Amino acid sequence: MFQKSSQNSRQPVASPRGGDSPASSGGNPVPTHGLSRIGGKTTLQGDISGEEDLLIEGRILGDVLFRKHGVTVGAEGVVEGRMVARELTVRGRVDGTLIAAEKITLKAGAVVNGQLHSPGLVLEDGAAFHGNIDMEPEQNELRDAFETGTASVDSTASESARLGAEPSLVAEADASTEDNIPFPIAQP
Repeated sequence: MFQKSSQNSRQPVASPRGGDSPASSGGNPVPTHGLSRIGGKTTLQGDISGEEDLLIEGRILGDVLFRKHGVTVGAEGVVEGRMVARELTVRGRVDGTLIAAEKITLKAGAVVNGQLHSPGLVLEDGAAFHGNIDMEPEQNELRDAFETGTASVDSTASESARLGAEPSLVAEADASTEDNIPFPIAQP
């Protein structure tokens, strides 16, 4: 009744976008397994954190905290805030502080204004950077960003406030669940 085909059942499937993978321009595809994506027509105002890799093709006005994972800012991506990740790759524009446990890579076409803190740095021809670089592996910025393990949104609030970012609704929802109240309830 059920016959196993002699061909491998896992055939490549064409992408719904005509073979495009979520790659930032430059021809290098960005892997999509275990990847969150902020789309090109999305603007997020507030801090964001996660437990998988992140591709930013849109705009984030706030802090990006992915300590154990990689974050890529695509060619059209924009971040205004503090970024903390295991590894950071920038093809678009970032204004703020970048902190990476392993390496920061600024690809050709990237525009970064701010501070870079990482023991590893790759600055490709065609990338523009204006700011300060600290590559000391034992620096306080790295220690503070990664040794705490679970830094809260409050630890980066001053950077977000300086940039004029409003708290995100996600952070507000998290706060209300701590009180065991899933939604604000209006009293009659």
